[in-house]
Amino acid sequence: MKKILLVSPVPIGFELTQDASYLKLPFTKIKRFIMPLHIATIAGLTPDDIEVVLWDEALHGHIGDTTDLSSYDLVAITGFIGHLGRALEIAKVVRKQGVPVAVGGPGVSSQPHRFAQDFDHLFIGEAELIWPKFIADRQKGVRQKIYRQVGQVDLALTPPPRWGNIAKEVEHYRLGAVQTSRGCPFDCEFCDVSLLFGERYRSKPIDNVLQEVSELEKIGASVIVFCDDNFIGNPGYAKDLLKELIKLNNSFRRPLGFGSEMSINLAKDDELLELLADANFREIFIGIESFNKESLKETNKLQNVRADIVEDIKKIQSYALPVRGSIIVGFDHDTKDIFEQTFQFAQEACLAVPSIRTLMAPPGTRLWKRMLADGRLLDTQTEGRFFGNPGTTNILPKNMTRVELHTGFLKLREKIYDWDNFAVRAKGLIANLKRKPNVPRQKGNLKLMIQFTCFFFSKLIDNHTRKVIFDILLYTRKHAPFMLPSVARGILRQFGYAYVNTHKLKDAVQRQIDLEKSGELKPEIDRQKPLVPDSFHEFYKAVFPEICTEVYESISDKTFTDGTLIEIFKEFIIDRGKAVNTLTDADKNDLLTLTRQIVTQKNIDIEKHDIESGTENLPGKKKTILPDEIFKAMQQELMIAKTYQNA
Repeated sequence: MKKILLVSPVPIGFELTQDASYLKLPFTKIKRFIMPLHIATIAGLTPDDIEVVLWDEALHGHIGDTTDLSSYDLVAITGFIGHLGRALEIAKVVRKQGVPVAVGGPGVSSQPHRFAQDFDHLFIGEAELIWPKFIADRQKGVRQKIYRQVGQVDLALTPPPRWGNIAKEVEHYRLGAVQTSRGCPFDCEFCDVSLLFGERYRSKPIDNVLQEVSELEKIGASVIVFCDDNFIGNPGYAKDLLKELIKLNNSFRRPLGFGSEMSINLAKDDELLELLADANFREIFIGIESFNKESLKETNKLQNVRADIVEDIKKIQSYALPVRGSIIVGFDHDTKDIFEQTFQFAQEACLAVPSIRTLMAPPGTRLWKRMLADGRLLDTQTEGRFFGNPGTTNILPKNMTRVELHTGFLKLREKIYDWDNFAVRAKGLIANLKRKPNVPRQKGNLKLMIQFTCFFFSKLIDNHTRKVIFDILLYTRKHAPFMLPSVARGILRQFGYAYVNTHKLKDAVQRQIDLEKSGELKPEIDRQKPLVPDSFHEFYKAVFPEICTEVYESISDKTFTDGTLIEIFKEFIIDRGKAVNTLTDADKNDLLTLTRQIVTQKNIDIEKHDIESGTENLPGKKKTILPDEIFKAMQQELMIAKTYQNA
């Protein structure tokens, strides 16, 4: 294998919320939002003697039938759930040209059975160990279908991204991207982070992070987002990183701006707030989710239940750290009053430009399982969609209809992104400032102000909006002139949200509302049944230690322990069928017999070299065997087997 194409697909339908082309300001070539860190990381894991080309569909355009892929030995696609519909379209194009196609990423890792027949190779779990193994296998002529990482890897193994051809196109992106951590100790019902990346918070070595930041600054990035689910998940690590980041940033000719996602407990740590401000963090994304305490309890977002959300947001923003809060409507404890309540809370908290969406149930999450069991999960795949339309939910709400939820959602967004209401929040943020960040004067602000001036006098806004903006600027100039660049960026972001809400997202959601109101479109309930009943889990937990010990002590190559355990429990359930609901001590004895049979055959295959070595004992792989990880993998293998059976 000599040449690989790594593709970041554009989500079907989601182009309308990601499109940055509506704001074509002078003196900028920015076309897209964020640099494709995911495919650059895979490129970094690829040996240097293999040529790698990065294709970001958001920038380079769609891969279609006229795209010549004949020079590539492999096309590999990665992304989240929303990307997978487009990934399937690309796979068809690639296969027509006779090129092998692979897929990986969080979307596939959560539901691999849906893609088993559409791709030549599936990557499930984190890539640091299984991608190099795949490359080595290919070079030896080995053709393996599924590469699975069981458990989490040491992030010290993550190499610096290999930006390749993207390095020459940095000017087209608004944000550079660096990841410092994975995993989350919280267990919010609607979130799939702990499901995909584990509950243990893992951090990348600080020197590695600084190296990646320096490389992005070198190739021309001016703002970097840390792609973490909680940048302050380990406050001690975050403080150590920020102290070094401040030194590095102050050494640059023009200090970089930063942003990341964090939890609300940030408000309780003054030292952390000062460090973030002095490191030139321009925005903090916080998952507020709801101002309804009962909805927070329902979704197990207990860290927010214990907080005074309004006061905590004000505290964070008093350090000149604007908060972009994530707000969700449509929880079971939400009634039709939630929309007005949310608006009032956003105004009171001075959330300048919050991000608002309807509740979604990502596959495999506890919310997804609950909605499936309650008969309230929608089968979005029937219309070729894996996650619904932008702005719409994939569940049936409890205290309102879907039409009422989507209608209230649109009205809330319209009210939030109204310019007069925005002005109240923006001025409130300025009035609440208590501390000026200790950041060197930024040389890039002149360019920003020229761009903003051109925007201000353009036809993009009407006279009333222009007067509102001018009033905000005068207020800022009087009370906190150092915040003028930040306010200018906030105004441009507000325009982006208002534009998308008025011209794009609104049309898509309104069409969904109209179709459902007319009866032309009737959402279908997802009727799938779990292949492994909940009752089996107790039996599994009881027998796992003994089965695990038997496998580990008997198998001749320990690298096959995880895979063998998955195979044993998978075969046991297939053999028992529906009888898996009622298991006895005799079944335990049968399981032990099956274990010995499979291990014996595995040892024979290993001795004959009929199978390649696994990844479990490679550097960075923890020796601890996690029963929950084995159980999840076993369930996925059953679903994949059923998919082939039904084909």
